[in-house]
Amino acid sequence: MDEVRRFGWLCGIGGPVLISVGFFVVDEGGTTGPDGSIGVLVDEIVRARVRILVGSVIGMIGALLLIWFVSALRLRLGRDPDPASTIGLAAYGSGVVAAAGAFAYGSFRMALAGINDPRALTEGMRPLAIIGEHVGDVLMWGLIGLVVAISVGALVVRLLPKAMAIVGLVLCAGAVALSPTDHGGVAAALLPWMAVAGAMLDRSDRAAGRNYD
Repeated sequence: MDEVRRFGWLCGIGGPVLISVGFFVVDEGGTTGPDGSIGVLVDEIVRARVRILVGSVIGMIGALLLIWFVSALRLRLGRDPDPASTIGLAAYGSGVVAAAGAFAYGSFRMALAGINDPRALTEGMRPLAIIGEHVGDVLMWGLIGLVVAISVGALVVRLLPKAMAIVGLVLCAGAVALSPTDHGGVAAALLPWMAVAGAMLDRSDRAAGRNYD
């Protein structure tokens, strides 16, 4: 059980890193808004087709690892009575929502890159661009819920240092404030926090004398 949980903590490091690298570094998501020139929007897809495909696959692998992380988190908190078990369920549910959002975003980007006929892409580009602007919202709101749950766990059951909880809640407040105009992009600030949280959980388990070998 300890080895499985530690694998979950490591997934808590690797999952957010892969999502960040895949969706925000390899596939930059484009720089033109949905109200931009159709020609520019199409060019951003056509010229970055390989990067979109590779980045989407990397990001969706990160989403799979994220599910392992929240599963380990649920087990860790579920062994304690309320409110820890309730926080664990909230974290798990939010993580599943975030992973589903990552799969939806990656699948959408791959579908765009898979359209080989530029004329067909041009005809449907405007509604596709609008959908693309919002499809990342599911990932963002799932991450907000997950970071809030972990931060509350840090404050209530000392899952993490209180300073981490405060930073996480501030980041979530900023993400919510920016959500009407920055669709999904604020997730980039929450992912590094989650990776650090995964590393801290792994270290705290080691410090508590749990042997994984």
